[in-house]
Amino acid sequence: MKGGLNIPDYVRDALASVAHKLGFVSGQHTVDYDFRSGGDNRSVVSVFYRVTFREEPRETTVLCKVPPVDADETLLTLFEREAFVYGKLLPAFELFQRNRHEQLAQSASKSYDTTTEVEDQVITFGPRCYHAHCDVKKGEGIIVLEDVRRRGFSNRHKFEPLDYDHARLAMVQLGQFHAISLALKQQQPELFEQYRHMGEVTRERVLQMDGFEQTMEQAFESAIATLNPGDVGRREKLARLRGSFAEELQNISDAGLSEPFCVVCHGDYGGDNMMFSYNGGFPNQLVLLDWQLAKYGSPALDFVQTIFLSADESFRRNHYDNMLQTYHNALLSYLERLGDDSATEWFPRTVLMRLIKVQARQALVLGLLHIPLTVASEETATGEETDAVESDEQREDSCSIDISDVGDAKYQTRMLGLLKDVFRLGLL
Repeated sequence: MKGGLNIPDYVRDALASVAHKLGFVSGQHTVDYDFRSGGDNRSVVSVFYRVTFREEPRETTVLCKVPPVDADETLLTLFEREAFVYGKLLPAFELFQRNRHEQLAQSASKSYDTTTEVEDQVITFGPRCYHAHCDVKKGEGIIVLEDVRRRGFSNRHKFEPLDYDHARLAMVQLGQFHAISLALKQQQPELFEQYRHMGEVTRERVLQMDGFEQTMEQAFESAIATLNPGDVGRREKLARLRGSFAEELQNISDAGLSEPFCVVCHGDYGGDNMMFSYNGGFPNQLVLLDWQLAKYGSPALDFVQTIFLSADESFRRNHYDNMLQTYHNALLSYLERLGDDSATEWFPRTVLMRLIKVQARQALVLGLLHIPLTVASEETATGEETDAVESDEQREDSCSIDISDVGDAKYQTRMLGLLKDVFRLGLL
């Protein structure tokens, strides 16, 4: 065991269960815990460490996620949502696909020769999950995942905007993910009902946080300042949104406004939460991470978050319409593969565009916070490259970023680009 980490009994029990599932014999294998002090082992919601099971002649490494030791109820609730997605929702989505492909093949007098042929038709969206559990009252939580790096997946540079190839794959997979929600909702409404209750986990808590209103006031002021002083109309629109942003977020989050098109959303569908594998230098597979903000809501939510928060102005000017069409085509195509021959009629592109216009305001408000935090985080990460050894206290301090520090040229460029595109596309 490395790093002197104190492993709770419930974690040891969970890992023993995982080892058994993986075919390791109790008493004949070793378990090595690797808790590294590097900056990639901690997020706001969880910490993770690698666990390696060894039994000659083989070994298997998994990733173990647990809540921080000092996690409050909000963090545990977020962890609980992610455990539900990994442990229940994603397996249910895979099973639904598997059953539908088999049923449709039988009705078409087609049979699959092997189980592999069926599995090839099933789209997976996250790492394989071996165990997921969370008990908020006890303060316990654990998610055990495969290490997808062993299958050739890797992260992009977290601060680089998505390029065309990565964004296109992200849009295809997003369309397919949302299609499963819509098909399941139509074909097995009693099963889908549980997902309708996946509401916002953090919105109310965030809006009630001390200082949040003042932070948003500063964020709006800084964003407005990037506009030309003579651009009175746009400045006035942003000022009106500033005066009612809390109510706007409440209204936008109302799933009823987007029915009957609501789906299970990832909730944080951005480049930071994607890992890619490559073929010939081009991304060909994608897995999604960090499902804490998954919720039932408008399909446009994930789309606008990716396009407006993970891509830059140049990309949107050149590829926005293409990305919209790519997402929509993927959604309709997979709905058809799942047995819906009329999706083109009930979910035309005009409906998607209407949903995007509603959700764009949420992306804009998120962008007011996301862009300065991203710029500041990038500068912090650059500084850390010259000082790789730092204490836990220093690492925690690096996560405390002053939202008012927006004089950076990168902030000016990114924020102005976001505002220009929101206005250019008629979304505000």
